[in-house]
Amino acid sequence: MAKQSNITQLDNQYTREVNKSTHRAVLSKQRKKRALIIISGFCLAFFVLGFKIVQAKNTMSQTNVQITRQQQKLTRVKQTHQNLNEHVKLLNNKNYLENLIRSKYYYAKSGETIYSLPNDKANDVTAK
Repeated sequence: MAKQSNITQLDNQYTREVNKSTHRAVLSKQRKKRALIIISGFCLAFFVLGFKIVQAKNTMSQTNVQITRQQQKLTRVKQTHQNLNEHVKLLNNKNYLENLIRSKYYYAKSGETIYSLPNDKANDVTAK
């Protein structure tokens, strides 16, 4: 048989307060530990999600820059295309083509003499 202890605890207000305070201290430590774990979890989630947001914003700004560049390139290509179409229309005009050939390549009709002066700046019909 087990020996019974001759020690008994006092049951007065002081011992009850001491027992409550030690019990509260243990609960307080557990609560602090639990709160620290929860806060660290929230901080970790905040940093991960914040990083993803910053990364998405950078990707979006790079995409916007590329879109702007491509739109500018498209505008230049459209302008070049329009200029070439106008040039083709002019080349279909017989008078324009004749003047262009005569001024650019110094082509002369039979019996005609061409004089090139040093002060002539226009090297084709399109320059005015």
